Amino acid sequence: MKKITRTICILLISIFVIATMFSCSNSGNKNSSDNNNTQNNGNGANGATEETTQANASDIVAGLPAADYGGYQFNIWTSNWFNATLEGRQAPDEEQTGEPINDALYTRDQLVEAKYNINIQYTLIEDYSQFTTKASNSVKAGDDAFDFAMGDMMNVTKGLAQTGAIYDFNTIPHVDLTQPCWSKYAIRDLTIDGKFYFPTGDITARYPGSQYVLLFNKNLFTNMGLDYPYQSVLDGKWTLDAFESLIKDKTKDLNGDGTLDKSDFYGFYGYQSSYLLYAGAGGSIIKIQDGNPAFNVNNDTANTIMDKLASFMGNSAYMYYTTNYQSYEEVTMFKNDQLLFLPQTGTNISMFRDMNSDFGIIPMPKYDENQADYYSYCQPWGSAAVCVPQTNSNIDRTGMIIEALAMAGRYTSTPAAYDVTLKSKYSRDTDSESMLDIIFAGSCYDFGDIYNWGGIFDSFVATLDKGQSFTSKFEALQGTAQAAMDKTVAIFTGAQS
Repeated sequence: MKKITRTICILLISIFVIATMFSCSNSGNKNSSDNNNTQNNGNGANGATEETTQANASDIVAGLPAADYGGYQFNIWTSNWFNATLEGRQAPDEEQTGEPINDALYTRDQLVEAKYNINIQYTLIEDYSQFTTKASNSVKAGDDAFDFAMGDMMNVTKGLAQTGAIYDFNTIPHVDLTQPCWSKYAIRDLTIDGKFYFPTGDITARYPGSQYVLLFNKNLFTNMGLDYPYQSVLDGKWTLDAFESLIKDKTKDLNGDGTLDKSDFYGFYGYQSSYLLYAGAGGSIIKIQDGNPAFNVNNDTANTIMDKLASFMGNSAYMYYTTNYQSYEEVTMFKNDQLLFLPQTGTNISMFRDMNSDFGIIPMPKYDENQADYYSYCQPWGSAAVCVPQTNSNIDRTGMIIEALAMAGRYTSTPAAYDVTLKSKYSRDTDSESMLDIIFAGSCYDFGDIYNWGGIFDSFVATLDKGQSFTSKFEALQGTAQAAMDKTVAIFTGAQS
């Protein structure tokens, strides 16, 4: 798809322009925190440090191990869309277009192509219902059709990992998962018995933007005489109690028809929002314990969080609850000043660029002020991971190219997606930019959502979204969920590497 017959002059000019643009955008980053349940000062997406912002992709690639693959066509299967509405670009066009993410991916690929004498060829499979099937069939047939795939965790990665079709990423040569270009959050939350099938990070431009954020309508805050929550976040006082106090009794029947529906005003919009708040308060459905998944909804801490959420979730005086998320009615409602708060992924903020009222971006609230960090759940539909098929004929070469793409992506596509697009293009103020650093630093994942063993995730959100207790629901499905989880663990532990 992409040609490597560019002249050296054009290539160098492209590198210089992109590197300069990102160097400038990175130099003004606010301090962030790099969270692995303890926070360390860092800078920007994925915890890049002051030192790394001064590097550029060409220097990084030049310093990687040398190899010459003789013009090999390196095949990557991926997608450039989340759905029919939202782009989730992971492959560049054949030319630079002026769009930051596309051009950064283009530059990254040319650097790696030139370094290793390869030609990167992308196959775009936009229908995710077919992605896993095509990849699985390719492996079953013994084809060597692709060197690696990069698809969403919820469908592609999960589907291929369950069937033993892909390599445990810990066994891929030349890949160093301790490098900051790989998400330590995914490694922490999505490893079973030392096996890791969900690698994500700077190799995909979808990494920044997969985290959930909380949008608030600044105009409504001003009109109601409310202080913006930014300082509360910075002071560590942005808690569930603070959040509840802002959404309490905000509902208004705008058209006076006596029926509360999507035509009216609410403090909060709910669809699976209870889980986002639960995760923000430090909860999870599954936690990794002694190297394996364990249920995390049947203990005192989880019950305390759930009881707090049940006190206001599903209450029409606080929020509007819907079961029809795919209609995107919440987008229209927020644009029309009908919602004080709205949870969205970072990528989804693109849908509000034409909104007349200003909005701000903050993290999900903590449980209380004793909670050290803010946590931000990464949506597994929007999170893409690398999948290397067991049929790969040259795993050594593939590992070399994967690591190079990830290392170069840290200085090209990630700044384009995070600093240039998410911070500068989508957010409306510098306060939101600093909030994004906090949000990114609290990234977390949950096998309970990805695998939904025994329907536990569906039951959890359906119950808490309506303000009901989950205790009895969990007792009823625990046996089924445990059996399903045990089956997955057995597949992981028995998978070939």
